Amino acid sequence: MVVRTRLRSILAPFVFYLVLGVATGYLVWGASNGPHGLKAAEKAAAEAVVLQNQLATLKEERGRWERRVAALRPESVDRDLLDEEAHLQLDRVGKDEVVIFTKPQKVR
Repeated sequence: MVVRTRLRSILAPFVFYLVLGVATGYLVWGASNGPHGLKAAEKAAAEAVVLQNQLATLKEERGRWERRVAALRPESVDRDLLDEEAHLQLDRVGKDEVVIFTKPQKVR
């Protein structure tokens, strides 16, 4: 029975280290490729940069709209500028205005 004891003393640590190695490999793989791993963190960081840029653009657009709305308040409206903007936006002219047609400009 010495053979069995010797075989057991050799195989037991080997199986233990094999199971330990497989478990370690699984945990390392999960830490790098899993849903909360390194690759997922890089992807989330890249998405955060894109969203930050989009947020900055939207804040800038909101600021422009707020300035335009503030300029339309009755106490700050310049009637000439309002009339000119209405003509540009609506493509209309008054009855007493002279229109000079030119070549249309290329729109970029």
